[in-house]
Amino acid sequence: DDGEEEGDPAMDEEQAKVAAQKLEESIPAFLELAWAINIRDITRTLKHACNKLFTDAEVPTATRIQRAEAVRIIGYEFHAIGKSRGGEKYSVKDTADIKARAEVAVMTTMAKAQGQEVSEDDTEEMIKQAKNMRADMEKGATNNADAEKENGPY
Repeated sequence: DDGEEEGDPAMDEEQAKVAAQKLEESIPAFLELAWAINIRDITRTLKHACNKLFTDAEVPTATRIQRAEAVRIIGYEFHAIGKSRGGEKYSVKDTADIKARAEVAVMTTMAKAQGQEVSEDDTEEMIKQAKNMRADMEKGATNNADAEKENGPY
C-alpha cells in the first residue's frame, strides 16, 4: 500500500494545501480582472455622465463651463489620491485585506439571510479579527516550519 488510495486523509490534506496555494497564486490575476472590469465600468459611466453634464441644452453655457471645472477638480483629486496610494499596484497586504473582507462578506451575507442584524461596526470588527487570525495562522505555520527544519519532522 503506497498511501495514495482514495480517501487517504494525508493525501486529502495535501491536495487541499495545493489547492489553497493555487488559489493564493491566482489572487493577483483575479484582482487584475476585477480592476479591468471596474475601470471599464467607471470609464463608461463617466463618459455618459460628462456627456450629459456638458451638453445639457437646458442650462446656460456658463453653467456647463462651471460643471466642467468641477469635474476637472474632482478628477485631479482622484488622480492625486490614487497616485499617493501607489496607483494600480497592490501589495500582499492588500490581498490579505481583500481575502479577509471576502470572508466576512460571505459570513455577513449568511447571517443576514438567516435574519440576523449586522452593523457596519460589526463588519469592520469581523474583518479585523479575520486578518488577525490569518496573521496568527501564518506566523504559526512559519514557526512550525522553522522548528521542523531544526528538529526534524518528529
